[in-house]
Amino acid sequence: MLNEIYIVRHAAPQQGTNIPYDRVPGPPLAELGRGEARAAALYLSHCGIEKLYASPLDRAMETAAIIAEETGLERETVEDIREMRNDEPFERVRERMSAFLARLEADPAGPVAFVSHGSPVRAMLQLLSNDTLDLTPYNFHGGNPLPTAGIWRAVRDGAAWKLELIFEPARVEVR
Repeated sequence: MLNEIYIVRHAAPQQGTNIPYDRVPGPPLAELGRGEARAAALYLSHCGIEKLYASPLDRAMETAAIIAEETGLERETVEDIREMRNDEPFERVRERMSAFLARLEADPAGPVAFVSHGSPVRAMLQLLSNDTLDLTPYNFHGGNPLPTAGIWRAVRDGAAWKLELIFEPARVEVR
């Protein structure tokens, strides 16, 4: 039975690329983002993760590649955890994330991690908490429920999930 999930938001992407943010490939990571991803990867390398999943957008794939390098895991690309598209209702994102959660629940793997985006992360947190988690205190840039390269941890507590924001990368200026 799945008892632990690490929910990772992609690291900081390049700004001003004119690449659509909500479509593959999306913008790549900025230099700051690569540093954030390395910090998240180092943190996750001590968590016993057995499987790593990533959204197909470049910023999530790059973040997951850095995590994979540090943890020795292979990343698996999952379409359901991609960014919310501008023309997509949030309810559809919840449906996608519900399908992904069912897939995770059906696999007896140990701790898993996935790298996704703000809206899918919000949907997953809502699903795991049965819509009881107050995300008001967790309002980061762009209204996201965690900062870039931030990590939520979900641990099964009986029939429920206990959720905790466990990692925020240190902000450092890249010169």
